[in-house]
Amino acid sequence: HGSRCCQACDLVIAAPAVERKGMAGFGGGPAPFEQQAWFTNVDNDLLEQPQMGARNRSMEGAADYDEDEVPLLEELGISFPEIWTKTKLVLRPSLSEIEDHIVEDADLAGPIVFGLCLGGMLLLRGKVHFGYIYGFGISSCVGTYIILNLMATDAGAGVEFAHVVSFLGYCLLPVVFLAAVALVLKLTGPLGNLLAALCVATCTWTSTRLFETKLKARHQRYLIAYPLALIYSCFVLITIF
Repeated sequence: HGSRCCQACDLVIAAPAVERKGMAGFGGGPAPFEQQAWFTNVDNDLLEQPQMGARNRSMEGAADYDEDEVPLLEELGISFPEIWTKTKLVLRPSLSEIEDHIVEDADLAGPIVFGLCLGGMLLLRGKVHFGYIYGFGISSCVGTYIILNLMATDAGAGVEFAHVVSFLGYCLLPVVFLAAVALVLKLTGPLGNLLAALCVATCTWTSTRLFETKLKARHQRYLIAYPLALIYSCFVLITIF
C-alpha cells in the first residue's frame, strides 16, 4: 500500500512537467527564447536585403564606369607598339620605304626617355649635362623646325614642331649607345673616332629619311641631312668630351 502511494505521488508530480514540456515544444507554441531568435533572424534578413541591393547596384555602376573609362596611357598619347616600331627603325637602318603611319605619329615619350638615358650615362662618368642635353636639344628642334618649313615648297606641306621633336629624339638612340660604350672604353683614340663617325652617320641617315618621308621631299634629302648631321655631331662631342 505504501509503494502504491509513492507511485501515485510521482505521477502527480510528473504530470505538470510533461504538460509544460508539451506546451513549450509542440502544442503551446515556441518558447520565449526560440521566439526571440526567430524574430531576430527575420529582422536581420530584412536589413540585409536593402544593403545587398545597394551593394549590387554600386558594383554594376563601377563595372559600367570601368568599361567606359579610357586607359591612362591612351589619354597621354603613349603607344608602346609605335615606340617599339620607331626604335627598331633607328636600330636597323634600311633602304626600304618608311610607312606613312610611322611618320604621322608624333610620340614624345621616346625622346624624353632617350634624353634621360643619355644624361644618366654621362652622369655615371661624373658629368652632369642634363642642361646641355635638353637646352641644345630644344634649340636644335626650333632651328630644324624653321629650316624645314622654309624648305617646304607646297602650301600645307610643312612639318609640325611635335614631329621635329619626335624624329630628332628617336634618332638620338645611337648616341645613347655611344655613351654606354664610353663607360668602358676611352673614345678619344682612333676607335672612338670611328664609333663617333658611325654614330653620326646612323643618326643622320635615319632622321633624314623620316623627314623626307614626312615632307615628301626626296629631292631635298641632302639639304635636310646637312643640318641634322651638325646637330648629332654636337651631341657626340658632348658624349665623348
